[in-house]
Amino acid sequence: MATFHEALKHKNRISPVLLKRAEVVAVGVGYVDPNKPALGSGVVVYTQKKIVPSSMNSLKGALAKAGSSVPIRFVSAGEFKRHAAAPKPKAAKTGGFQGKHRPVPGGVSLGKVDPESTGTGGLIVTKNNQLYILSNNHVLVKNNTSASVTTVQPGPADGGQAPEDTLGRLFEFTKLIPNGVNFQDSALAKPTSNSLLNPRYLISASGRLITVPGHVKTYPVGLQLMKSGRTSGFVRGTIEANHADVRVTYGGSLGELTFRNQLVIRGTRGPVSLPGDSGSVWLRSSDNFAAGLNFAGSDNGMLSISNPIDVVMSRYGVRTAVPAARGTFKAGVIRAHAARGSRPLVKPLSVGQGKRIRAVRVISK
Repeated sequence: MATFHEALKHKNRISPVLLKRAEVVAVGVGYVDPNKPALGSGVVVYTQKKIVPSSMNSLKGALAKAGSSVPIRFVSAGEFKRHAAAPKPKAAKTGGFQGKHRPVPGGVSLGKVDPESTGTGGLIVTKNNQLYILSNNHVLVKNNTSASVTTVQPGPADGGQAPEDTLGRLFEFTKLIPNGVNFQDSALAKPTSNSLLNPRYLISASGRLITVPGHVKTYPVGLQLMKSGRTSGFVRGTIEANHADVRVTYGGSLGELTFRNQLVIRGTRGPVSLPGDSGSVWLRSSDNFAAGLNFAGSDNGMLSISNPIDVVMSRYGVRTAVPAARGTFKAGVIRAHAARGSRPLVKPLSVGQGKRIRAVRVISK
């Protein structure tokens, strides 16, 4: 039986080779059998949907040559894609996940104009007594550049337009790197006034709100999560693999990007990452602590590719925003548990990896 540590070492050794193969879309670490965690850990290889027998035999042969007793589990996933091209609803709405909100909570439609894109404003965060809304680069940023861009709520696909639906502007983002390694797809929008944001999180189309008390630095495979997205609404999922290296199709000038150390989250009852859900934030079901930032998914939406949330929050120096007395707010807490032994935990980036991520500040005109 392989420990998580052994599986992670083996995954790091074989992942660069496997991701060069057309039939492999991601390589991560998870359980040999998710229904029987006691059987131990293994490397999880996500593949394209249709693989001819000769290609699969070649893939298995390459893994056999790697020479390890660590088990390999194959999962047919299909292509992973960014999910910002939201379908337009039949009619504009007020409230709900796709409608207009003032003040704006986490978990609702958000986007930009010029060019139009619609995703989800995943979480309200704070730094130095200023509120921001967290989403993805490909939702809020113009062509991966530092151009000043107007943020609207709801997003254009849901009828949002400037100036009547203007929430604020792009404030900071992490640049996506073609032909290199990426660790996150994230961006912050700054409202024109703190009063336009609600430091809460929408979990029902009827308007039910909850508080996100903070975020977690580490958590295990098998953890139960929940989130709200512009298209899928309120959904639940389970972490199937972590430390996943993933190839994600962006299209356009970005083409296909490689991400390292990501979460693969499987929906428990239906799709969890559909076009328009980009930027939604996963919460730990047990206590509502933020855990992951969704930015891509499988063709059928059953698998979400997400950034571990602490990688994002630490880069911008932000915390979750928590309601306080008399209509004010405060910074949420960070929960950290040491990753000991063979427990299948998400781990923080190394110092070297962290230095490779640079937040870009946008200077508004």
